[in-house]
Amino acid sequence: MKIIFGMPATNSNNNRQLVLFFVFTYGVSWILFAIGHNLELLPIILLGIWAPSLTSIGLTAYFFGKKGVYQFFGRFKRIQIKWYWWVLMLLIPATIHFTGRSLWQLFYDGKITPSILSFPYWLGAIIPSFIIAGFGEELGWRGFALPRLQRNFSPVKASFILAIVHLFWHLPTYWLGQGIHNVPFIFVLAFVFPWTFIFNWLYNKSGGSLIFAVGFHAISNASLSIVSFMPWDSQIPITPELLTQWSFPIELGGPYLAVCAVYCIIALIIIYKGKFNQVNTDIP
Repeated sequence: MKIIFGMPATNSNNNRQLVLFFVFTYGVSWILFAIGHNLELLPIILLGIWAPSLTSIGLTAYFFGKKGVYQFFGRFKRIQIKWYWWVLMLLIPATIHFTGRSLWQLFYDGKITPSILSFPYWLGAIIPSFIIAGFGEELGWRGFALPRLQRNFSPVKASFILAIVHLFWHLPTYWLGQGIHNVPFIFVLAFVFPWTFIFNWLYNKSGGSLIFAVGFHAISNASLSIVSFMPWDSQIPITPELLTQWSFPIELGGPYLAVCAVYCIIALIIIYKGKFNQVNTDIP
């Protein structure tokens, strides 16, 4: 049985809102990516990254007016969440990355070689992640799209759809040379799908808190740098060739796939044991 918080699950405009959100998000982002890349203007590219959130605000205003926008932003006030969910939000990404990398090191090198990073480095990774990925994307993906997907589909199907949409939204970044993992695209699939399932589960458990969604995305992105398990950019640059590449040197791809394996295990545990069918469908 699906448990729903918020408005009733029937909404005649639900599909229309979803289609418009995906079309405008892709269109605005990809056009700005192309313009920014051709003119070599990073601010325009960054504005393209903000398209999911900007589109969600615009569509909320169009369909629900000022009151709807107020209610939408009101989800930032949802901070009365049980303490252990905040702990999971803070620790899950880095813990999974460290566990996967360590398991690979034990298997491949026979020892674990942890890296200790200074606190200023943490801040330098987390703050831009909040500004760019967190606030730029999550008002759209989790704030706007997920509640509507969960009205139409089971939580599992909704997560699959959102993972696909989110992943393919990143395709232009292979030409930009930034904004995606520098591994073959087929490897990224193994990361994005379980990560999305875990993310959606946490978002629903938070009661649809936007600050929670922004925080988890930001911390996840920052953890990619804090606990490094991908090749260095000097070893493998991000290029369109990664879209069709199927093989990868084991010493470069092994840590990444080990992390993906841990993500998959955690995602499966959550789906089967984490009450994954308890969802949040707050609209606006």
